[in-house]
Order: sequence, then structure tokens, then C-alpha cells
Amino acid sequence: MQRRREHRYEVRESVVLTAQDSAGKRHFAATIIDISKTGYRVLLGAELSVGTEVSITLHSVAIVGSVRHCERTKQDAFTAGVQITQITGGVAERRTQLAVELAVFENY
Repeated sequence: MQRRREHRYEVRESVVLTAQDSAGKRHFAATIIDISKTGYRVLLGAELSVGTEVSITLHSVAIVGSVRHCERTKQDAFTAGVQITQITGGVAERRTQLAVELAVFENY
């Protein structure tokens, strides 16, 4: 039974995941397994605690989120489900930047 509200798209994209928790800021090599508008699943070599704030950059888009769950795999790795809380960069940010540049240009 599918409980997800958003469709997940399977991907295999290598990223550097940055985790910020009580241990400080740590960086991990990771692979995005699937992604939707509201979250993603990542494979990595370390366990992350629920609630840990994480960030990745995917195709010049910074994606910040919170770990919802983390499970050990059969291959001594971990998969973590991340709920997306903020997205910056990419098309939306560029549109805003272009609008500002256009407004400045029109005022000259």
C-alpha cells in the first residue's frame, strides 16, 4: 500500500551530504536513491539521528531537510528518509535575480 502523497522518482545521483547535529557539522559521500517534491531517500555509510538537519546540493540547487527515519541496510550502509524544508538556487532563484536586474535596468 502506497502511503506517500507525492510520486517518488528513482535516481542514482552521487552527492555530498552535510549533517548538522549535536556532534557538529559532518560531511558524507552519499547517493540519492529517490526524490519527490517533499522529500528524498539517501544511501550513506553512517547512521543519522531522527531530526538531524541535512543539506545537499543537486545540480546547483541547495536542498535542506530533516531526517525522518534511518535504517541499516544489508550491506552495512544506511538509508535515510529526509523531509525537504527549504530549496534555494536553480530556476526560482534565477527568475528572482533576473526580475531585479530588469527592474534596475528599466529605472536607468
